Amino acid sequence: MSDLIPTTHRFVILAAPRSGSNLLCTMLNSHPDVLCHHEVFNPDGIFVAVPLRDSDFSLGTLAQRDADPTGFLATLWAQNQTCSHVGFKMTHKQHLGAFKHICADPGIHKIVLSRRNQVAVYVSRLIAEQTGIWEDYGNQEVAGAKAVKVNPGSLLEAIRFNQNYYAELEKTLVGDVTHIAYEDLFNSKEQARLQTALGLRPLPLEARSRKQNPYPLAQLIENFDSLKLELSRNLNSRSLVSELTT
Repeated sequence: MSDLIPTTHRFVILAAPRSGSNLLCTMLNSHPDVLCHHEVFNPDGIFVAVPLRDSDFSLGTLAQRDADPTGFLATLWAQNQTCSHVGFKMTHKQHLGAFKHICADPGIHKIVLSRRNQVAVYVSRLIAEQTGIWEDYGNQEVAGAKAVKVNPGSLLEAIRFNQNYYAELEKTLVGDVTHIAYEDLFNSKEQARLQTALGLRPLPLEARSRKQNPYPLAQLIENFDSLKLELSRNLNSRSLVSELTT
C-alpha cells in the first residue's frame, strides 16, 4: 500500500564500491523530505534506510525482488514514508536487469558519485573484504589501523574496471544526471547544489555513517614504500603516487 502523499521525485545513487555511497545515503536521508535506502539490490539482502532497519518496514523478500525487479521498484517508490523524494544506491551492476531499467528511465534522477583518490578506494575495498565490515554507523569504537598488502597490478586492474564503469554510465544514462565527488560531500555549496538539482530546499545535511579507515594510507598499506616506488617507475601509474599522500 502506498503512503498518503505521492512520490514526486525518484533518484538513484550510482557508484563504484567504497566511494562513500553509504555516507551520501545517510546524508540525503537526514533531509525531512527524503527517504534514501541503501543497497536494495545487494545479492545478499535488501538494505533499506538505516532508521527503518529495526522497524516493520519491508519491501518484500529476495525471491520476490529477483522474480520481479520492476514490481519491486514500484513498491519501493510507493512506500515513501510520506517523503516526496525516494531513492536508493546501487554499486556497479548488482542486478543487471534492474540496472538497465534504471539507467533507461528518464524519470529517475541519477546521482553519479565518484571518489578522486582511486588508491584509497582500492585499499578500502581490500580492508572491507578482509574484515567483512562494509558499513559503519558509529555503534562501536573506531578500530585500529589494519594494514593490507597492495599488489600494483591488481590495483591498476581495479582502477581500470571502475573507470570503464563510469565511462559506461556516461554513455547510457538517460534523464537528469548530477555528478558529485566523495571528497566534496561535506562542502556546503556542493550539498546545496545537489539538493537543488533534486528539487529539494537546501538544508545542512547530517551524516550518520562514518569513515571506516580514518588513517593515512601509509598506515593502511603494508608495503607502502615498495608500492610507491613501483608506481613511480611505471609511466601509466606515476600519477597515482600523489594519491598515496592525500
